[in-house]
Amino acid sequence: MYDVIVIGGGSAGLAAALTLGRALKKTLVLDNETNRNRVTQHSHGFLTQDGVTPANLRQKARADVAKYDHVSFATETVTCLEKVDNCFVVTTDSATYQARKVLLTMGFQEKLPDIKGIEDVYGKSIFYCPWCDGYELRDRQLVVAVPSVVMGHMSKLILNWSKDIVFCALDGQEPASDVLDYFRTKNIGLETKAISEFIHQDGNLLAVRFEDGTELVRNGGFIGISVDTHFDFLTPLALEREDSGKIICNDFGETSVSGLFVAGEAKGVMPTQLIDAASDGNTIAKFAAAQIIEEDDNQ
Repeated sequence: MYDVIVIGGGSAGLAAALTLGRALKKTLVLDNETNRNRVTQHSHGFLTQDGVTPANLRQKARADVAKYDHVSFATETVTCLEKVDNCFVVTTDSATYQARKVLLTMGFQEKLPDIKGIEDVYGKSIFYCPWCDGYELRDRQLVVAVPSVVMGHMSKLILNWSKDIVFCALDGQEPASDVLDYFRTKNIGLETKAISEFIHQDGNLLAVRFEDGTELVRNGGFIGISVDTHFDFLTPLALEREDSGKIICNDFGETSVSGLFVAGEAKGVMPTQLIDAASDGNTIAKFAAAQIIEEDDNQ
């Protein structure tokens, strides 16, 4: 019986495991190494680790955590998570484990738009988050392919890094009139034609091809993605969620299922930076450990 099983071995999960190990809690980290940022060449914004590759950061983090005897690791995919009485039963593709508490840090499932070439350029010259990768794309000819409803916000944000921007509406719709006025004022381009292909060389964007065959020369950009945390293994728990799909939790990261906590990107419906995920993992792990300490004290 583990005190805590952490599902997900990214920044949030490993930060949580480090805190739990230092709290002397028997912890198991389950991770299948399908982290969302594995396509990223370099990660930024993490103090002392700026520019590190995600793989190298995970390697260093695991080495930090592995120093603590109370923490162990297993490279497995979770297939089912249930609560039986006061115990969680975690089933993987090769074993079954039990724990008093479970901490979900698996991030979310990401879906890219169905555009030819997207998987080749994503993480190399096309990105999702301007806070993460805007600096590397500064002063480039950018394409920003997002739903029309977010164009107003994104245009003001991305102008911080480049003045040569063309927006493409993933939904084929024009943005609101005030956004169109802003585009004209700031000389921002707009295309409502559907993108059929990202033309590239070794993942480096060269141009955008539209469904009518026309092309637009661009050498970098940002794209909207869809995300969700409706993992099949969570189905038996019937977690309470907001209309957006976000898992409902209290201020301590505890979900509608007592003893089940969530931290990092799995906590919301928006991607976060690694430093944010690590911070949240550390914080929520303290709450989970404190709950165990309180329960043991009352026995």
